[in-house]
Amino acid sequence: MSLKSSTLLVLAAVLSLGACERGGTGSDVGGEYRAVLQSPNGPEGAAAIELTGPGIQSVTAATGRLFTRTAGTTTHVVLVHDPAAAIEFRVTMAPGEGPPAARVVEVADGRDQPRASLDGYRVTFGR
Repeated sequence: MSLKSSTLLVLAAVLSLGACERGGTGSDVGGEYRAVLQSPNGPEGAAAIELTGPGIQSVTAATGRLFTRTAGTTTHVVLVHDPAAAIEFRVTMAPGEGPPAARVVEVADGRDQPRASLDGYRVTFGR
C-alpha cells in the first residue's frame, strides 16, 4: 500500500470515529421532545406557554385539552386539565433543530384561578 493510500485510509478512519462520537452520521437534534412544566405548586389546571424558534412541526398532548396557534416561528400552546394534573406535551422539531425556547405566559390552579406569580415556573425539554 502506498503512503498516499495509507494516509487516506487513516484520515477516513479518523473521520468515521468522529462521526460515531457525535451519534453517527445523523443529527442528534430534531425529532420529538417531551416538554414538562416545572411547577412549584404541583398539579395545575391549565397553562399557557409560548414556544419560539424555527422548525416547530407539531405539538401534541396525550392527556388534557390542547389548543395551539402558530404565527411565524412562534407557537402559542394552551393545555387544560380537569382535574388538575402535570402539564406535559410533545413538540416535534424539524431535523437539525433543537428544542424551542419556552416562556410561561400564565398558569391556573385546579380551581381555574390564575396563579398570582409565575416565579419558579419553567418548561424543560427531554427525550
